Amino acid sequence: MNLEAHPQLPDDSLPVRDASHKIRRLPCCLYLEDSEGKTLIKLNDSSSLVWSLCTGEFSVREMIDLLEESYPDAGDVIAKDVYRVLDEFIAEDIIELKS
Repeated sequence: MNLEAHPQLPDDSLPVRDASHKIRRLPCCLYLEDSEGKTLIKLNDSSSLVWSLCTGEFSVREMIDLLEESYPDAGDVIAKDVYRVLDEFIAEDIIELKS
């Protein structure tokens, strides 16, 4: 995906998740909950991986590179998925981008 379409997601920005939100595993699926137990987002496998990498240690580019190395067969869609998930997390105000 072209970075120009996502000016809020520069390659070198560091996504940091809000520590008050946790993944809750249910028999059917994964959910992201706030500190009061309110369900915010249903997560699939790829979005839960992206959430786990939003520690402030990895830039957007490093996250994409790491996932592309781990899942080479999905390399053509990983960047697009990472940007989509980060866009959703930004819209929900549950990550902050640091530079």
